[in-house]
Amino acid sequence: MNQLPASLHDAVRTSFDDVVHRGRHLSTAFEHLFRELRPSADDARAIRTVLIQAVRYADIDAALRGDLDGLIDPDRAALPQLLRDGITQAYGDAAQSVIAALLADAPTFIRVNTLKTTVKECVAALTEYQPTIVEDDAVRIASPFGLFTSQAFRDGWFEQQDITSQRAGHELHVEPGQRIVDACAGAGGKTLLFAAAMKNRGRIIALDTSSEKLAALKQRCIRAGVDIVDARPITSTKTVKRLADSADGVFIDVPCSGTGVIRRNPDILMNLNEQMLNELITVQAEILRRNARIVRVGGSVVYATCSILPSEGKQQIEQFCASDEGAAFTLASEWSTLPGDNGGDGFYVARLTRTR
Repeated sequence: MNQLPASLHDAVRTSFDDVVHRGRHLSTAFEHLFRELRPSADDARAIRTVLIQAVRYADIDAALRGDLDGLIDPDRAALPQLLRDGITQAYGDAAQSVIAALLADAPTFIRVNTLKTTVKECVAALTEYQPTIVEDDAVRIASPFGLFTSQAFRDGWFEQQDITSQRAGHELHVEPGQRIVDACAGAGGKTLLFAAAMKNRGRIIALDTSSEKLAALKQRCIRAGVDIVDARPITSTKTVKRLADSADGVFIDVPCSGTGVIRRNPDILMNLNEQMLNELITVQAEILRRNARIVRVGGSVVYATCSILPSEGKQQIEQFCASDEGAAFTLASEWSTLPGDNGGDGFYVARLTRTR
């Protein structure tokens, strides 16, 4: 049983309605609940379990009763038919197991900021959160409640980042002194990864259409001790055109359906439809086409998407490589994961080399 006290049921039910019927982001709902209720660690875990399961199966009553605790039922899950059909088409006989992977709980990973500390020192400081070193700077946290109020977090010793997201960032193979462009930087998780890998030497231009996200990136850079990032809002196509042939590496983490991160963001299911997916695919192709031109000859472009749908991943790269613009590039490597592979999220990642 989830052991959620009855006194909290009404608040959780209201949050469920906000997410499912009013379009509130699940992460925002959690922030509101935790701020208003100030729950204990046990109650916080129960709140998360109930609300996530309620959204996954579109059934708040069953979740509050505890009927959904530990449930992984692909047939019962509230998946849009579009997603079911897309998974079936892409994965055939394995479709049910892929859907089951979307319904499992996602672990918490952090990336240690080696500009300020070592992995060993950071892990020692986070003992109460039950850290386990996974690889390189990646650490898995078994007991994350309160993690982001810790002194280590305030001191900029780590950032939350999924293990597969970290691997995607490392695919660019950045080096100190390089000039790198993060073409869809958002709030800068991968920008900060690049800065640490570059030992805070060189130049990173972080682009995004959202000034709010870039403002958040600037604050994160201060906390992380990073001063090589130039955050630039994309105000027109000229913003990108002016950077042509100027970078050693370009990272393109395109906006996508988010189907690879449904484990932690099941509210994605509330909004996914055919029109949205088609618009995303069109935008992804355009972003790749425009931003690939930024890299110099001999440099690398990494295309990444946290989607498990081939139309947003492998097919995008195939179409680009077959185009006139793509003729200047060769596919150096590509890989994909499903949610749960090595504990991480679902991703598609391709590295292209500009040859002329």
